[in-house]
Amino acid sequence: MERVIYGASVGRRRDIILVLHREGPMTLARLRAALGTSASTLLFELSALERLGIVKREESLVSLTELGEKVASIIATAEPLKSLNFLSVIGLRPLVVWLLMSPLLPAAALVLLTGWIFSIVVGSLQNPSLSMIYVLYVGYYLPLSINLPPQISMAVSLLSLSGIILAIYLITNKKMSLYKTAVGVSPLSIYPATHLTLVQLARSLDYVYLITLSQILLFVALLFTATIFATVYSLEVGTTYEAALARSLLAFFVIPALFYLAPLR
Repeated sequence: MERVIYGASVGRRRDIILVLHREGPMTLARLRAALGTSASTLLFELSALERLGIVKREESLVSLTELGEKVASIIATAEPLKSLNFLSVIGLRPLVVWLLMSPLLPAAALVLLTGWIFSIVVGSLQNPSLSMIYVLYVGYYLPLSINLPPQISMAVSLLSLSGIILAIYLITNKKMSLYKTAVGVSPLSIYPATHLTLVQLARSLDYVYLITLSQILLFVALLFTATIFATVYSLEVGTTYEAALARSLLAFFVIPALFYLAPLR
C-alpha cells in the first residue's frame, strides 16, 4: 500500500485521484478541463495510475477502482487540516490512517477490546449497574437510569458489544476486521472505564461536578466515535468520508442523543 500511495502522489496523479474521488466517473474531456492540463500529460498520468490499479477506463469514462477509492481517502487526509474542517479534524484522520497501517494495530486493538470488556464486567457489578444497550450506556449515574441485575447487565452489555462488532463486519461486507473495528469505535470502548473512574473520584472526594463532567463526556465520546468510525469506514470500504460521516453520525450520535434527551422533555 505504501508503494501505491507514493506512486499516486507523483506529478498530477494526486490531482487526478482527488477530482475523480470528488466528482465520480468523468469523460477524458471533462477530466482534462477540470485539471487544466494537456491531453498528452493526462494520458501519461492515467496510464501510470492504471498500472498501479488505481483508475480504470471503460469506453469514454475514467473512474477510480476500489483500491483507488481507498488511496483517495488516504491522500485526502491532509485536506481537513488545511481547511480546518471541524468534524474531519476531530475525526483524527491522520492519526487513524497511521494506526491502520501500523504494525501496532493488533496490539492497540487488543488493548482496547480487553479494556472494554473488563470495564463492562466491572460496571455491571456496581450499584446501580452500568449497562450497555446498543451504543447506549445506561444506569450508574447516567442520564438514562435503568438498573438491571448484575448478571443480566453483564449479559446484555456483552451481547451489545458482540452485536456491534458483528453488525459492522457484515455491513461492510467483511472488509473491516476486528482490529480495525476496535479502532473505529475506540471512544465508545474507552468511555466506561473513564466514567467509572470519575464517579469513584466524585464519591470519594465529594466532587459532584465530576459526575456532571462524565455525563458531558458521554456525548463527546459518541461524537468522536461517529467521526473516527467514518474515517475507518471510508478508508476500508472505499466510500467518501462525507457519505460515511452522515451514516455514522446518525447511528452513533443522533439516535443515542435522542434517547438520552427524551427524559428531559
